[in-house]
Amino acid sequence: MNILFLIAASLFAAPLFFLVSKLNKNAAYVAYAAFQIFIFVYVFFWGGSGASYEVVGITGRLNFNFSMPPVNWFFASIVMLIISTTAVFMLPLKKSSVKVFLLSLVTAGAIGAVFSADFLTLMIFWEISTWASLILIIQDKEKSTREAIKYAAIAAVGSYSMLFAIFYMDSRLGTVEFSSVALKIESQPIGVQLTIFIALAVMVLAKMGTFPLHTWLRGSHSSAPDEFSPILSGGLTKLGGFLLFTMTIVFPSFKVFGKLPLFNGIPIVNYGFALLGGISIVVGTVMAIRMEDAKELIAFSTVSNSGYIVLALAIGGTYATAGGMMHILNHAMASAAMFMAIAAVAYRTKTTKMHEMGGLIMKMPVTFAVYLVAIISVAGIPPTSGFVSKWLIYQQLVQDGLPFLAFAAFFGSIGSFMYVFKPLAGIFLGQLKPEHEKVREAPLIMLAPMAFLTFLTVFWGVFPSNAIRSINRITESVGGGTVDVTFSRIVALTGEWDSVLVTTAFAIGFVISLLIFMRAKKARQVDLLDNYTGGDFLYTAELYHFSYRMYRPFDRLFEKWPSMENWLSSTSEKIKELGALFKAVFFNRNPQVYIALTVIVLLGAFWWLR
Repeated sequence: MNILFLIAASLFAAPLFFLVSKLNKNAAYVAYAAFQIFIFVYVFFWGGSGASYEVVGITGRLNFNFSMPPVNWFFASIVMLIISTTAVFMLPLKKSSVKVFLLSLVTAGAIGAVFSADFLTLMIFWEISTWASLILIIQDKEKSTREAIKYAAIAAVGSYSMLFAIFYMDSRLGTVEFSSVALKIESQPIGVQLTIFIALAVMVLAKMGTFPLHTWLRGSHSSAPDEFSPILSGGLTKLGGFLLFTMTIVFPSFKVFGKLPLFNGIPIVNYGFALLGGISIVVGTVMAIRMEDAKELIAFSTVSNSGYIVLALAIGGTYATAGGMMHILNHAMASAAMFMAIAAVAYRTKTTKMHEMGGLIMKMPVTFAVYLVAIISVAGIPPTSGFVSKWLIYQQLVQDGLPFLAFAAFFGSIGSFMYVFKPLAGIFLGQLKPEHEKVREAPLIMLAPMAFLTFLTVFWGVFPSNAIRSINRITESVGGGTVDVTFSRIVALTGEWDSVLVTTAFAIGFVISLLIFMRAKKARQVDLLDNYTGGDFLYTAELYHFSYRMYRPFDRLFEKWPSMENWLSSTSEKIKELGALFKAVFFNRNPQVYIALTVIVLLGAFWWLR
């Protein structure tokens, strides 16, 4: 079996699953899940053989090229891990023939993209996933069309930018293959290098949801079907990471722009790109804190964490590159687990508004545990994989002496404590709403993939050397440095990190805390409305729910911040007004208007030619 077989099978599977679903939707979804698991297992255990294939050519120089060196294997494994676990998770949810067809196309496009060895192949298969995703977003909610249009508009900005880069590379370099471009771009004039890099960077920012092209994430996640959000955030945004790695490490941009002015040893182009990553961290963190819908909150968390990846790979260096790649893995698992946990809650409560819930920890303890581990990882707390990735990034920031970027990274970590605690307190802690008295835990088929992602998050936090060795193979294959690791230790600039030792200390502390809690005097549990405040008895559950606008004093600080969403909305309104003007002038129902325009044009032409 080879790469082409997997891609062809994935493409043919989409209409096949659609036809099967017309007879039996459950059978089609089970077959879809089984197929995704098969692809993940095959890709993960097959590894990178480096095999390459060429198929039908478009021109004499443009062909579809596929390969699986270590970096392609790494991204393919991550994307298929998220898609396969989500395919199992979605089995109890609402099913439709269109959904299973579109989900299959998303998978086929993602597989072709991560196996690609040239920019044209990458873009074509990436667009298959993008357009399938676009239609998926509008499947469950009537008012999601506007958000889908926003998603399409931002995606189009990236796509046209990359399409320009492809034709420009073919014209100036005579190739669009990754390896060939990397060899030829160094000898090109700086104008050519900057044009290619900036055009590809726009695609990265648009597809990863990084500032300033992040505005599609909020609406797309809140509108998308609950079972698709884990794939959209955990899987498809990581395709942008694949392109980013190619631009910054494979080329490499440090060497390409090495003759330009340097900032603390970093080419000014790379630093500017990293700066956008730092701004994305801050903007995503602040906006996540302000959200009241759990899915919108996690969407802005993706904006923040995409910023970490852009920042890390843009500044380069051994630790930042390893940390950025590790964060791609970490955030894929954590964001997917968070979206699955919220989807499980919505499956039982029919809402994702945090202030409409509370006290679900007693009803859905496993879902609570999954969400808890995921947010610990996002916040960068040991013993999860999230700590490892951020710790490595901090090592590079300290070594290079980058104060603003270090502040942005630190701000994102501290701010993440605030926004991840909001759903924790609003959904799971506090007191149970009367209408949720009969809520039960999510079905076992939904809990299994959530638990699996949680296990991996902890496993790669306790034994990070397992993942870092794979990352070392990737960086070695492109001529980069490697991180010194042993069984449980990572050696870096500021010292060593012994994950097993720290995990043991955490476990001892947890046991001591548990013993104290078990022996301490217990508080008396009361009904939600069996209380009063300010001398008045509570008569509605909402009056007691402190999670609504939880951080209102913090929120006031940023109410008047400039907003990219508001600016883009205002710009779109002006474009609509301009369109209305053209429509009124050139498509007027009154024939006299056309006669007047004709006379004006003729008089103008006569004057010009006289």
